[in-house]
Amino acid sequence: VLVLRGRHFRGMVAKGGAKRSQGSTECCDEDNDSCLGICLQGFLFLIVAGCCGVVYILIIPTWVGYNSVTGMGHALGFGVAIGLMVTSYIQTSYSDPGSVPEGYVPDELLDENGELISNVTLRDSMIKSGAVKYCKRCDMYRPPRSFHCPSCGKCVLRMDHHCPWVNNCVGAANTKYFVLFLLYATVACVYYTAVVVLFLVGFFKGKTVLKMKDLGAWLGLILCTVIVVFCLTLMVAGLFGWNAWLVMRNETSQENYDKEVASAKARKPVRHPYDLGCVRNIKAVMGPHPWLWLGALGAVGG
Repeated sequence: VLVLRGRHFRGMVAKGGAKRSQGSTECCDEDNDSCLGICLQGFLFLIVAGCCGVVYILIIPTWVGYNSVTGMGHALGFGVAIGLMVTSYIQTSYSDPGSVPEGYVPDELLDENGELISNVTLRDSMIKSGAVKYCKRCDMYRPPRSFHCPSCGKCVLRMDHHCPWVNNCVGAANTKYFVLFLLYATVACVYYTAVVVLFLVGFFKGKTVLKMKDLGAWLGLILCTVIVVFCLTLMVAGLFGWNAWLVMRNETSQENYDKEVASAKARKPVRHPYDLGCVRNIKAVMGPHPWLWLGALGAVGG
């Protein structure tokens, strides 16, 4: 659940110049360059294109054929997995991760009339104490669970991290799409690896129309994609499991780390303040309707 209490006053933010709370954490490195994200996006595009070429141009025509039920099943199944993965990736990469509303002011700084308190010294003391959060770079207040991302150049609600693979932050508005991307990427990678292995077994048993000399032209691409996809499978499957666990606990990676540190200092488990129970935690990220949780175009949590 996003803690976004307070009112929005367009253009009315504190000008007291108070320092940021020492307890706030920057989740992004100052030196992150968007060029890295663009390069990684290009790399992923090449991998997807190579895998689609192997499946649709080599494996299906020479192994089971498009005129068979098995061939059409493989073509449809792999296409759906790739389509869902790409849709989720685009949503994660190009959607707003959750920007702090312009002119946001927390309730703690509002008087009984709902107006921003005029005492600058009081406002600064509340910022220094950590009672409210203020971003000097954006020159605005920000709600709890939000952080400033230097790579994106803005504060992000419920910020988890800045992911160079999607070239965007993972925050309140796109965590659902990021989790779905990891899920469908895992499915597509496992599907591709299994299909290639079965095809090679069938080839060496003489169950394909492909000749050895013809396979040589594809061998380099097959080996390259299988090795890369296998490594990506281990990575995205692990990340999906980790992020699914965080969603069920309504935590970000930073909040989980902070909780573990606090628990170690207290020598007892510390309860996460935003934990609402497993089902409500999932709804807070994936949306209120369970039948839309697996849809990359469905509503996100509140």
